[in-house]
Amino acid sequence: MKETNLTRRVLIKGSLVTGILVVASNILPVSVLATGNAAAIQHPLKNKRLYTDKGRCPNCGMMLNMWARTRQEFHNSEGDHSTCSIRCMADMSQNSGENPENAKTALYLHPEKMVAVGSASYVIGSSAKGTMTMKSKLAFASAAEAASFQKQYGGKVVDFETAFAAAAKELSMSRPKIEKKRKKKGKIADPTAEARCAVCGMYPARYPEHRCQISTGKGETHHFCSSQCMVSFLADPKQYVNKDIKAKSIWVTIPQEHSYEYAMGLYYLVGSSIMGPMGREAIPYRRKTVAEAAAGKHGGKVVRFKALTPQLISDNI
Repeated sequence: MKETNLTRRVLIKGSLVTGILVVASNILPVSVLATGNAAAIQHPLKNKRLYTDKGRCPNCGMMLNMWARTRQEFHNSEGDHSTCSIRCMADMSQNSGENPENAKTALYLHPEKMVAVGSASYVIGSSAKGTMTMKSKLAFASAAEAASFQKQYGGKVVDFETAFAAAAKELSMSRPKIEKKRKKKGKIADPTAEARCAVCGMYPARYPEHRCQISTGKGETHHFCSSQCMVSFLADPKQYVNKDIKAKSIWVTIPQEHSYEYAMGLYYLVGSSIMGPMGREAIPYRRKTVAEAAAGKHGGKVVRFKALTPQLISDNI
């Protein structure tokens, strides 16, 4: 009889615990409940589950599936976009001069789901990891879910407009930190004094306002003195290195800032009177309006990186 009662008590206790976990799992993953540590939430995601097939963030180049917990989707006059974070969405909005339309966000605790940003609640500045931002900005399905998370891991519960404004405000402060982190991780490498341009043989280190580089999936880095040389290389790598090259990341220098940035997220002035080390150049700008103002002063037209070709750069537009 004692054994039977003990068994019943264990079963009842187990049922209660299971019930608590089932109910709580609608708010927090079991791993977090077990540890009481926001770091237990895997971010970036390293499992093989497919949350999105959109590829890389067009603003920073990170893989969207890995950063699925914080990914965003939106529309502007240039088309539909998927970014790794609210930070990159704010950056693209600021650079294009357009507010995001039809914006959606992934839910931090349920990265397979996306909801309209207006229906989500955000926690800013918790101890949980964010993406590309100085303070994490995480989306939740409801105010109750956000409040429960905030109670355990700190931060402040806000709406989308507040979170988006905070992300935009951080942009200028975060850029030097992001570049420093990229260099520390080896995503960007300053050319040595001896490094030569893979196309023309000049020394990229001598042209800090125009130097560019690409990194490959095999860990190689190719340096260039100018965007003209880099675009020529990408058009026909075999002409210069006798093998096919698959660019993993492409980085250009923004002359006004003397800093590297992911090439896909910028605007380029081509066909202008502004010359680079090799003559005609594709001059990168963060903001579309600044690039267009330069075109008004120096001639040429503004395009995105994917439109660049050796002929477009060399043509007198």
